[in-house]
Order: sequence, then C-alpha cells, then structure tokens
Amino acid sequence: MHKVAVIIPCYNEELRLRTSDLEALLQVTDADLYLANDGSRDNTLAVLNAFAQQHPGRCTVLDFQPNSGKANTIFLAVNRLLDKGDYDWIGYFDADFSTPVNQIEVLLQEVQSADTTFVIGSRVQLLNSGIRRKTHRHIIGRIIITLINLKFKLGIYDTQCGAKIFSTPLLRKAFDRPFITSWLFDVEIFVRLQKQGLLTNGREIPIRHWVDVEGSKLGWRTGVKILREIYRLFSRY
Repeated sequence: MHKVAVIIPCYNEELRLRTSDLEALLQVTDADLYLANDGSRDNTLAVLNAFAQQHPGRCTVLDFQPNSGKANTIFLAVNRLLDKGDYDWIGYFDADFSTPVNQIEVLLQEVQSADTTFVIGSRVQLLNSGIRRKTHRHIIGRIIITLINLKFKLGIYDTQCGAKIFSTPLLRKAFDRPFITSWLFDVEIFVRLQKQGLLTNGREIPIRHWVDVEGSKLGWRTGVKILREIYRLFSRY
C-alpha cells in the first residue's frame, strides 16, 4: 500500500472552505492531509488550525508567510514533504473542492492500483458528464492548452484541473527549482517532465462531476497575464 499525502493550498478561504469536505476526504482515504496556508489575511489560519487539532496524526497545517501565490505555496509544501521522506505519492487539490470528494477518491484509488507515475483529473465536457464550467473559463482553458500544445505537444487535454497526484521520484525532478510562472505552474510541471523524458507513464482520468465555485479569481483580465506567462514558458523552455 502506497503512502500518500494530500496538499490543500489555502488563501483567504475562511468563507469558502467547507470543513465537511475535509472531513469527508479523511473518511474516504488513508492519505495524510496537509493544509497549506498562503499568508491569508482573514481567519483562514485559525479555521485550519482548529480542524487540524480535531484530527491529530491525520491533518497538519503548513503556514507560509507572507502570501506568495498558489504556485509557490505548492512548491514549498511539496518540498517540505519531500524532505520528510515519508510518502510515495503527493497530490494537491483546490480548497474550493470544485473537484468533489468522490472524484478525488477515484484519483487516489488509481495510484494504488495502476502502474503509473502520475494521475491527473481531466474536465472533459461529454454528454451528461456533470461538468459545469463558466463559459469564459472554458474558453480561456482551451486557448491555453491549444497554444501550449502547438509548442510543446504535451498530449494532455486538461493541464489546469486542480486535481493532481505525482509519485515522489517524479516530484523531485519537477520541483527541483522554483517556478517561473504562477497561473501556469501546472503546465510548467509537465514541460519540465517532458524535457526529461518523464511524461510517458501518466494517466489522465475524466472527472465525472466538477463545478465552478463562486469566488474564483480567474477572469478575462487574468487571460492577459496568462498570455504573458505563455510567452515566458516559450522563451525559457
């Protein structure tokens, strides 16, 4: 049985974070839960600490100060866990649980049964799939992956779904230095792995239920920042 750690990055999630989702996640998996606070300015840290105190041994709070963005928070959290050396797999999922617990459970089960090095969720909008995305978010996402694949040909349908689990040997290769992007750090992970010939043994699992949660920070203006980051990726890699 593989030992798994799950990271939940949190920034100003006091009003959005549902501890019932965290409870459910602990019930459906043996994975250890790490709540990574990204310098929140509200009472998120207090909420996380209160929950962790109720689940000693299963849940730990990682408090990173000051706020540095989701990409760097995940980078710091992953490397903290890699230094511990206790886990075979490390994953990260969004704090809003737009990927529901029952779908996270499917991904976590996959790493126990499949001969693979990473498992990622994919929001494929098939008939009756239960995928509910805002139109502008879907358009931005498809533009991103189209541009990325023109350059890198990753062969991944959905690089941006916030549901990913990697084997620790793979993470040591992909997280060996800070990211040069923030919105596109997921893409940067895959590009780094591709450059090392390590993007050949992963699985992309269709998510059957997914919904945009109110309060998301992605909008049309963010699209301009993302285009700049695409240029940065093209220039550096």
